[in-house]
Amino acid sequence: MTKVVRLALICEQVNKDKIVVDYKEIYEILWELQKQTREIKNKSIQYCWEYNNFSSDYYKLNHEYPKEKDVLSYTLGGFVNDKFKTGNDLYSGNCSTTVRGVCSEFNNSKKDFIKGTRSIITYKDNQPLDLHNKSIRFEYSEDIFYVYLKLLNRSAAKKNNFVNSEIKFKIIVRDNSTKQILLRCLDGIYSISASKLIYDRKKKCWNLNLSYSFSASTENNLDKNIILGVDLGVHYPICASVYGDLKRFLIDGGEIEEYRRRIESRKHSLLKQGKNCGDGRIGHGIKTRNKPVYSIEDKIARFRDTANHKYSRALIDYAIKNHCGTIQMENLSGITEYSDRFLKNWSYFDLQSKIEYKAKQAGIDVIYINPQFTSQRCSKCGYISKDNRKTQAQFCCQKCGFEANADYNASQNIAIKDIENLISKNQ
Repeated sequence: MTKVVRLALICEQVNKDKIVVDYKEIYEILWELQKQTREIKNKSIQYCWEYNNFSSDYYKLNHEYPKEKDVLSYTLGGFVNDKFKTGNDLYSGNCSTTVRGVCSEFNNSKKDFIKGTRSIITYKDNQPLDLHNKSIRFEYSEDIFYVYLKLLNRSAAKKNNFVNSEIKFKIIVRDNSTKQILLRCLDGIYSISASKLIYDRKKKCWNLNLSYSFSASTENNLDKNIILGVDLGVHYPICASVYGDLKRFLIDGGEIEEYRRRIESRKHSLLKQGKNCGDGRIGHGIKTRNKPVYSIEDKIARFRDTANHKYSRALIDYAIKNHCGTIQMENLSGITEYSDRFLKNWSYFDLQSKIEYKAKQAGIDVIYINPQFTSQRCSKCGYISKDNRKTQAQFCCQKCGFEANADYNASQNIAIKDIENLISKNQ
């Protein structure tokens, strides 16, 4: 499992004379490395394209493609990397990481280039600086985290009067979660992977996108045969249960509906105000006039993201507590029915994605099933009928008389192993 955390950095570099280097000088160095990275990427694409053309011509003459090592004495990636061993200031490990990434992207897109469905890749300015995992080193002193990044080769370090290839930064740690990640990286619990140094033009600062990896947790006594069925419903955003268990995990939709009601009311009010807005919003186009409305929409998106993180985390905690090694959910792609309007409005895909992501972290398998008839099937006797749904919220089997909350009944069906096969046999 690999994850990424963004870390804001403050330059703390000193030169050979132990004098603190002004951050503006460091930024100039980094921008120069950024420029060189862009040139290396574009030249790498050119080498890849030239070899591809040679390979195509070779095939026309010999009816087989040439072997890279016979022609280049290297793999293509090694051949291209060899071209940039000199002539730039980049630390060699980072340069090779950049070249490997470009060659991989070229190979993945090569068919599209040939078909003409995609243009040849060109890299623009503001490229991230690739960092080899061994070019990243952390230090923790007096409750402050520092990171040392090998960014320069020896000659460039000497030219800038630095002790070595490393540039020192202080890390801004804003929350305990980030602190724990860094501590685990220091302790070797998390492995550092190839990362990126990115310049944020808006905030005018450099950030480290740190990639780290770890094994999914296997310490929770999870049983793959214990399945948690998850129904994303109208009455409850999430209703989950293990088959045969009266206990259930519920998220009440009241918080969402109340928030939506207030925000939609505010949005409607702002749209009305746009007709009589002040001079600052008149005559500057529809975007300026409706700027407060767009701000409201961003607020809704942030609330959805926060709520979905909260709900998915609570669901995974419930699954672990009940030793569920498998989560089954409905494949809800292509929803168009009016009864599913809640799901369309609430970004169910984002919620499912967050559940799946957190489940994999915990070592829980996620299976998607066909949702057809799971809401109409009686989880007790298996009878399927539209008449079983008395209302959107209530289920009553017309055959055996079983009554339950409709979302709970659906989650019970979803929690059954091979439920799709069981349903198809009854049709």
